[in-house]
Amino acid sequence: MWFLDTITSGFSTPTSECRIQYFRIIIGIACFAKFSLALLNKGWYRLEKDGYTHYSLQRRMGVEQADLITATYHSVMVIRLLASIAVICGIAPRISALLVVGGLFYELIYEYRYNTIYIALMVACLLPAGNLGDGFTVSDQASSANTWAQFLAVLITIDVYWNGAWLKVRSPHFMSGLLLAQFVHGAEEVKGRLPYKEFFYPRPLLKILNENPAGVKKWQLAAQATIFLEVLLPLALFVPQIRPWAIAIGIALHVAFALLKPRGIIGFSIATLASYILFVP
Repeated sequence: MWFLDTITSGFSTPTSECRIQYFRIIIGIACFAKFSLALLNKGWYRLEKDGYTHYSLQRRMGVEQADLITATYHSVMVIRLLASIAVICGIAPRISALLVVGGLFYELIYEYRYNTIYIALMVACLLPAGNLGDGFTVSDQASSANTWAQFLAVLITIDVYWNGAWLKVRSPHFMSGLLLAQFVHGAEEVKGRLPYKEFFYPRPLLKILNENPAGVKKWQLAAQATIFLEVLLPLALFVPQIRPWAIAIGIALHVAFALLKPRGIIGFSIATLASYILFVP
């Protein structure tokens, strides 16, 4: 397996340079989607001084720091959005990737989410790559130029899947299926009171998977299946014979994740699916 060979060879094992280059384009799309959605539905005004986010920053960081973050908010939003486009197009990709990483860590100041950390780390994997490509042109060469970057990105994705499974296994609330049932039921109850559409659950799904004991039992099976897939999926992606099936299952899994909270998770799902390219040497 090339992933283990890279360790024993000191990361000099040749890999296809195009893998990281395709990944650069798709992770740029993931960031563009995330940044664009963040600006919708008055997201541009999120840190206004009469809003809750600004008030929360003041309580946590003090008035001066909260005002400084608020004053730079619009500039950062524009810079990181333009930088994500530059990453997609391969325009100064290393500098553009660095700006995107900075924009993602800036977001963590006022909205701390593990999904954002994952995307930031995946974009950061582009920085040590030796050949990020020129625009939309990709290389047909195999070399060790991108081996270290590819190894890091794969390692991070494996950790996200396995760590996510570990956290779920340790949560009786999740393992029982009750967490998923309560989340969907609660979202369905409040969606009419929200100023903008945040959730979408197909009506047949709500009839089958509801909050009664039979529905919770089905959610429990879904929770257990999720853990099972998160453990096995990264391993299956390394095996050529079953890789197409693993990719199909991974796509289905992330579509299911996206249904739970479409706007909040779409960037993460695209970024994770983009990493599948890197499991092939």
